[in-house]
Amino acid sequence: MTKPINEKPEVHYFSGAAKSINFLDRNASASIEAKRVQSFKSFVVTIDLHMHSNASDGILPPAEVVRLCAGNGVKLMSLTDHDTMKGIEEARAEAERLGIAFVPGIEISTRWGQKSIHVAAYNLNPNTEAFKAFFKGVDKKRIERGERMGKLLAACGCKGAFEGAMALAVHPGSLSRTHFAQWLLDAGYVENYAQAFDKYLKPGKPGYVQIEWPEIRDAVRFVKSEGGTASLAHPGRYNLKEGWMIDELLTAFQGAGGEAIEVASGSQTRDDDALFAAKAKQYGFLASTGSDWHSPRSPRPTPGSQPQVPADLTPIWTKFGFPKDFCGQH
Repeated sequence: MTKPINEKPEVHYFSGAAKSINFLDRNASASIEAKRVQSFKSFVVTIDLHMHSNASDGILPPAEVVRLCAGNGVKLMSLTDHDTMKGIEEARAEAERLGIAFVPGIEISTRWGQKSIHVAAYNLNPNTEAFKAFFKGVDKKRIERGERMGKLLAACGCKGAFEGAMALAVHPGSLSRTHFAQWLLDAGYVENYAQAFDKYLKPGKPGYVQIEWPEIRDAVRFVKSEGGTASLAHPGRYNLKEGWMIDELLTAFQGAGGEAIEVASGSQTRDDDALFAAKAKQYGFLASTGSDWHSPRSPRPTPGSQPQVPADLTPIWTKFGFPKDFCGQH
């Protein structure tokens, strides 16, 4: 039977686990040949620590996401919905039923300078007062942004966008650009998700509205203070063109207490994977992997089909009490 989330944040439970687990050279070249990606020796067990359900901007309910993982042979998973853990208990229960090891997660929206940066955080307890205080007001911010986006899109001829996107959001407070992209696609304004973002929803496009998210250092410090583990999500997506910008972000993230980076992600290129695998080794980060799956309509890999962590790196799941060569539940 799955144990409820413990009020002491330093103790965490995993579906199917037999017991609770108490958690207690930077000048290297950033240039990585693409062929190195093909030569990676990675862990053979399928692990996916980054995916979304309809608790935020995914399309499937949490239990169905878990069943999709099971069908793909995933042995260790985490649900990381945007700025919410509303789907965790449903996902945890289904993971236990199917014998999949489960780590509770959340993807926190943050900012670093003018850039929006996502932090995947693991083993937070949504019942603590600190958690509730940190995420207080996020739902309201998302709805207010959605209203502004709706007005901007209406000015472009896309009338009814806010109401349409809200109808697609299971939890109104989780309203996101993905819901707007889905509505634009369903309404025939675009041919696919990518076009929705490229034409309307990316920074600098007519339907984009920025939210003032917490500073990345404050988010990471919050995660650490609650006994969690902070991982930099899909670092290849932030359009950091210069190598020094990458190093500045990694230095700031590590300085705040960040412990891991996604070196393999379904939402970045294989060249990015190779680059950030090298960066993980250079900085001493733990290494994570995640599909960043949202929907069958998305071009991203299905859960578990993204590249895995290279075997020469220390995987993040060792921080969760699992062995480096984890082979699934026994």
